[in-house]
Amino acid sequence: MAILDSYGNPIQYKAARAAQYRGHRPWEPIERKDISDLIPSSDRINLMSQARRIYINFGPIKNAINQRSMYSVGRAFSPQFRGRDTEFGNAAIDWLSNIFYAIGDSRGGMHDFKTNLFTWSTSLDVDGEIFILLTETKNGFPIYQGIPSHRIANPNGMQDGPMRGGELIDGIIYLASGTPKEYAFLDKEGMLSEWIPAQNIIHLYDPEWQYQGRGISALTPCINDCRDIIQSTEWERLAMMQMSSISLIEYNESGGADVDDPRNMLLGGCDSATPGLVVESMDGGTVRYFKSNSGGKIETLVNNRPGNPFLDFHDRLLKSSYASLNWPYAFYNGHGVGGGTAQRTEIAMAQRAIEDRQDLLFYAAKRIVSYAVAKGQKRGDLPQSEEWYKWEFSTPPKLTIDDGRIMKELESAYKLGFKSASEITAAMGKQYADVVRQKAEEAAIRQIITAEIEQKYGVKIDSREIAMMTPNEQPDPEDLNHENDENSNNPNKNGNDSNQ
Repeated sequence: MAILDSYGNPIQYKAARAAQYRGHRPWEPIERKDISDLIPSSDRINLMSQARRIYINFGPIKNAINQRSMYSVGRAFSPQFRGRDTEFGNAAIDWLSNIFYAIGDSRGGMHDFKTNLFTWSTSLDVDGEIFILLTETKNGFPIYQGIPSHRIANPNGMQDGPMRGGELIDGIIYLASGTPKEYAFLDKEGMLSEWIPAQNIIHLYDPEWQYQGRGISALTPCINDCRDIIQSTEWERLAMMQMSSISLIEYNESGGADVDDPRNMLLGGCDSATPGLVVESMDGGTVRYFKSNSGGKIETLVNNRPGNPFLDFHDRLLKSSYASLNWPYAFYNGHGVGGGTAQRTEIAMAQRAIEDRQDLLFYAAKRIVSYAVAKGQKRGDLPQSEEWYKWEFSTPPKLTIDDGRIMKELESAYKLGFKSASEITAAMGKQYADVVRQKAEEAAIRQIITAEIEQKYGVKIDSREIAMMTPNEQPDPEDLNHENDENSNNPNKNGNDSNQ
């Protein structure tokens, strides 16, 4: 006869304890569904709404999201042409940097390309996704438009199911292969504005699941933690304000203010017969009166709130929240124990998170720039080239806590042939061609000015007197020989005059 549990089911041994139901832990159903079924559109929208509220109201989380976006984008993402057609590349870089980057957004104004990359990065963490529409003006100039997550959804009154040659799921029509076909763009009231073809949309999100069609907010695992921190902080703030309003506590026989005190009479007096608590208003606080059994005394209120347990628990919840965002908690609360080793580990973790975000932004930037260049060629703004799509982008300097140490490592790697000059300048947030061009221009300017001054004063200027290219730079041997010849013909120059 089998042994039964409290529900009358036969008890079976299971090697994996997590798979064995226990009465002290709530029962959870076994789900074998796609992520779109596990987190349906209603739940995804609810999570997005809560995440937006947290980002708006909770400073530590907003700081973490903005930090990652700032370090990922910075002042970089300048276009870099990687083709052989340098003439086309230079013309396209100039057009992109000075024209398209500034006015490519459909809104115009301050919404330049690099600013949009920052806001798109924050949307990836808060909303979980961003949609970018590639379009053009009436005269064919390329423009793009960012579409927030809530504007791509099922129109009001429309449910998931077969539609327009595919299947509608959460605002996107998919073909049988799973490829998006069209996107439902809604107006502010949730009504269908238009169906946008998939080839005109860049759907940017951080994929974490197979068969994932919509992005999910990075704050999903910590939304409840953040809400609890915000709510408990508000309650604790109210308690602190109440306690800080009390200046003194007086215990006396009457349990109230002295009715014979002229100041109390001036304030309207006090009925000592009134039972309960009597409060006397004072500058900067109040006095609370309590009836004592005998005698009297005056005390100050001792405020021990919020206390270490409250702070420690909040700290634990915040660490969990930062883990959800894949961002080191030390960037908010300071570096922990371990000295430089711990700090370098945290910096390395942050750099990996930055590079992961940059990979997504590179995808969007390359599609937008390639689209813009193709349209520019069609309009005649740019010359024709078969390498119109070969683009990369600069990145901000990598995070470091020791610039000198990092530079020595890069220098050693360059001397050993492990790194190129282009890789080193890229790590510094610069382009190698720009660095070489700038150094060449400085050298040319130095020579031009040196020649002018030499002609003006009739003297010879050694270039080492202006700048030494290396710490141990030596003069040209021919110059030394020429100088020695002059010294041999002029003994006074060496101080060898016999009359001295």
